[in-house]
Amino acid sequence: MDDRAVLGRKGERLALRFLRRKGCKLVTRNYRCAGGELDLVLLDDEVVVFVEVKTRTGRTHADPEDAVNLPKRQRIIRAARYFLQQTDSFDRMFRFDIVAITREDDGELAVEHFIDAFEPAD
Repeated sequence: MDDRAVLGRKGERLALRFLRRKGCKLVTRNYRCAGGELDLVLLDDEVVVFVEVKTRTGRTHADPEDAVNLPKRQRIIRAARYFLQQTDSFDRMFRFDIVAITREDDGELAVEHFIDAFEPAD
């Protein structure tokens, strides 16, 4: 596994711990389907939360959340629709969150949680 993949996995673990501390419950991680991939699927009370995790070593080029551009959001939305269909959950409320993790200059990882970061119409 290359350094980028290792950092990404570490970021996903950190994001999951962070969201669990906020009361979310894990449904699945790294869900893959014909439509794409979902990093984390959680329940926040009764709301299904589709979480995209972006981890970066710094903010030199851009903030991690900026990497969730329109084509990426469209893939996430397609995968989420597939997930809702496969789990017969279309009647449930859902949202799309982004967790941006950045390695600071001191080596610590900073976590930012963007709740309801984008809409399915994007």
